[in-house]
Amino acid sequence: MNGAGRLINAMKKIFAMLLALAMLLGAMAMAEAADVTGTWYAVEMIQGDQSINPAEMGIEITMTLNEDGTATMNGAGDPSEGTWTFDGETLTIQEEGADDTVMTYADGNLTMGDDSMTMVFSQEAPEAEVFAPAAAVEAAVEDFAGTWKAEKIGLEGQYYPVSLLGADITATFEDTTITLDGFLFSNTSIPLEYADGALSVSAADEDSGMAMAVQATLLEDGMLELNLDAGETGAFAFYMVPAEAAEEAVNDALHRLPPLSFARTKNPLRICTCFRRNLV
Repeated sequence: MNGAGRLINAMKKIFAMLLALAMLLGAMAMAEAADVTGTWYAVEMIQGDQSINPAEMGIEITMTLNEDGTATMNGAGDPSEGTWTFDGETLTIQEEGADDTVMTYADGNLTMGDDSMTMVFSQEAPEAEVFAPAAAVEAAVEDFAGTWKAEKIGLEGQYYPVSLLGADITATFEDTTITLDGFLFSNTSIPLEYADGALSVSAADEDSGMAMAVQATLLEDGMLELNLDAGETGAFAFYMVPAEAAEEAVNDALHRLPPLSFARTKNPLRICTCFRRNLV
């Protein structure tokens, strides 16, 4: 064999060795990436072409996969226990008395769901600016004048983009009368009383005797807090900005959020129904 032949043979052997090494390193990298133990955080909820970051609503949904094969799921303060298995692509969580939860692993994320809703988990905790209402200030009647548009809704200590209700909601003040429009309100006018820098009214349903109250308060940051309290049915608040400001600074994230079904007894849908029926 001449020199050229020996060189070619040597190059073939080197190429084969490099190829084998590359395959080994690739397999090691895949094995390392496939280690799913640890804590996972829900970072995105997707419905159609709309998505939401749970952290933006002050909600933390976590899943911890322990090395011993046990799992702990915690959805907004409601923990559950189970076991898990992983075949490199599919993670299966089993809970006693419940259907298996199946997730797909890809690009460092775990994804679960169906055609209607998908939830994405990451091992990096999501970051978001959590809304917190400012302190109330005393205001004159004329400070309330004009149209205000709801941006947030507060319910039992949690704050959600109001677009989760699937409608724009406005409150227009003329002197001491408020007119609500949007969602279940259709130009519903309610006379209020001014006292201690706020506008408010209390009323009762003649049939059921249920007490209901509305209170409008201005906050230090220029927002308006509109509290609706329907007694045992529940209470929530809208956090509103002047309509002109809302039009000038549209929050794109709000328009990408899916409608939310409040599966609780104390929910805005039922409370708004009470106000619409009894405070017209």
